[in-house]
Amino acid sequence: MKKLMSFILLCFITVLFGIISSFAGQYDELPKGKNYLSLSNVRILDNPSEYSETIDPIKVKPNVNYTLVFDFDFLGQHTQDLDRVFVEIEELHGYDRYTNYLIVDFLNEIAYIEFMPGYEWIHIKLMPNGAQNAYNVMLYEGIYADFEGFVPYVHPSEVMSYQGLIPMDYDNLLTMDQIKSNITARNSLGQAMAYDVIQDTYSPSLKLPGSYQMMFEVTHNLITKKYILDIRVYDITSPMISIPTPIEIPLAEKIDVSQIKSRLNVTDNVDSIATSSLSILEDTYTEATTIGTYHILVEASDSAGNKTTLEVPVTLIDRKGPVIYGSQLIYLYTTDSPLTNAQILSRYYATDDVDGNVNVSITYNIYNQTVLPGVYQISLTSSDSAMNVTNRTINIHVIENKGPIFETNDQVIEKSVSDTMSDADIIAWFKAQLELSGIESDNVTILLNEYESNEKLSGSYYVYLKYESNGLEQTSRVRIDVIEEENTNPYLLYISVSSGVLLLGFGVAYYVKKKRI
Repeated sequence: MKKLMSFILLCFITVLFGIISSFAGQYDELPKGKNYLSLSNVRILDNPSEYSETIDPIKVKPNVNYTLVFDFDFLGQHTQDLDRVFVEIEELHGYDRYTNYLIVDFLNEIAYIEFMPGYEWIHIKLMPNGAQNAYNVMLYEGIYADFEGFVPYVHPSEVMSYQGLIPMDYDNLLTMDQIKSNITARNSLGQAMAYDVIQDTYSPSLKLPGSYQMMFEVTHNLITKKYILDIRVYDITSPMISIPTPIEIPLAEKIDVSQIKSRLNVTDNVDSIATSSLSILEDTYTEATTIGTYHILVEASDSAGNKTTLEVPVTLIDRKGPVIYGSQLIYLYTTDSPLTNAQILSRYYATDDVDGNVNVSITYNIYNQTVLPGVYQISLTSSDSAMNVTNRTINIHVIENKGPIFETNDQVIEKSVSDTMSDADIIAWFKAQLELSGIESDNVTILLNEYESNEKLSGSYYVYLKYESNGLEQTSRVRIDVIEEENTNPYLLYISVSSGVLLLGFGVAYYVKKKRI
């Protein structure tokens, strides 16, 4: 029994395969257009007359509504008896045949049938065909209410959509007219046809580098085709780096490479590129410690990957002059030996950040070793190997300190001055001497005390003082002589004072001796 059932099943499969194979033909693909019925697949029958059938089966979509529609010209003589006109359709298995009588739309002079196939292959075994020079017959997917007019059958191999590509340089963009001049639509006779732009993302854009699309459409013989054009805008121009002005940097004010980059200009046809984004490929400048010309190699890159490099020269220069060190002024008394130029210069020196120690010279000298009281100006100068010059002006104060000398014996000093004199003792003694001369003084202070820490060393020491008298500031000095006697260990202390104060046209001076125990 099982063998019998297997044999029957095998026979059924063989028959079914044969039926399916017999349905396969040149129309085994769905058409490109709306019309499923190719007149090339229709032959006129002798019996019944003025009827036709399909030669090969037609591939359709199962369980989808279809409509077969004719106009009255195609029906020909059948229009005289439309109630009797029918269509017979056969489906895959060969036994499912059904006959549909035409439904007539007299207003539009159209007749049709609607049906829903259950398989993917159908044969139109009988359909009216009453005219030899009429072609308006159409099988389409949908019901009659979807009918929009007759269109020709378009074979599955027909090209319905064309594609193209136009590359563009961002710096040489094409206009719409230039783009359309590259595309021509022609009818079946080779005649040029106007076409419509139904989609355009290029024209309204900023046309920055990227992809855009245009779609053109043209209809001929009720068949509509499209042309899809891809537009690729490319940025092929590299950025530009420029140096507005030569880069010279004082060695003493050396900056880093990020500040050097900020002195450059970077431009690009598409992107805005900041100088801070420049890449450093080479750098001989950063480690430089001496004057000279060095370089940095910078690279700019835009969003399209275009790159540009530029070698930027950087010159380290010496613009800073030497620094002259020394006192702003020099005090001298008329009793002092005048200073020579060499002695004055010995008090000053100059250093340069590049050359190190450099010479100092006198360029202007009013002093000229004078012994007359007054303020005298001297100009000093120093220069380095880069010819950077530094000038400095100093003043030499020559102070009058000559006057009468008072002498006292040892007994007087012993009675009035202590063995060791402190700053306060010297100030008190000095004020007392001024009072003896009829000079009132205030704010007596010591500017410099050479005697301090030398009380027991034989020698002469000066104490410089400043005081106010009659609203004027005066300066003076006291000389303390420490003398060691032969017979005794104590020192003799001699004190003299000179004042810049003039009293009744005479210079007043003090000289005091003190025997030191």
